[in-house]
Amino acid sequence: MPEPIITFDKVNKWFAQFHVLRDIDLEVAQGERIVICGPSGSGKSTLIRCINRLVEPTGGAILFEGADLAQLSGRALRHARRRIGMVFQEYNLVERLTVMENLLCGRLGYVAVWRAWLRKFPQADIERAFELLDAVGLGEFATRRADQLSGGQRQRVGIARAVMQNPE
Repeated sequence: MPEPIITFDKVNKWFAQFHVLRDIDLEVAQGERIVICGPSGSGKSTLIRCINRLVEPTGGAILFEGADLAQLSGRALRHARRRIGMVFQEYNLVERLTVMENLLCGRLGYVAVWRAWLRKFPQADIERAFELLDAVGLGEFATRRADQLSGGQRQRVGIARAVMQNPE
């Protein structure tokens, strides 16, 4: 078996008096696919959000290629986050932006701040975004605002945005 890319070592998460994650041990190897299933409120989203530290674990360690994510900050944390793709259950699209602009948000960790601010993304990123929109069946929606999409269309934009990141 290949070396794990992500390792959960006795991960715990408390929200006030609620022990949501309890001593989670899990290894995921490069290219491996896993399913995390359980009833609503069982901690699935919390577990996933701990990986990129949108939620901080209360205890234990989450290792990404051997580095403890809880110990990363600043540039090192940003670098790790851009290597981890995530599709949000709630879509997390910027409603007032176009579908294309939302896709290009997947490249924010790779471009200079001034380029992102002026929406001056490299041509290769724009071409890749069009390819991904076609792949998810939304090629003709590139200029449509995100708030004009159905729930399923929003989810496909979220998937394309995660792939746009080129995550490992």
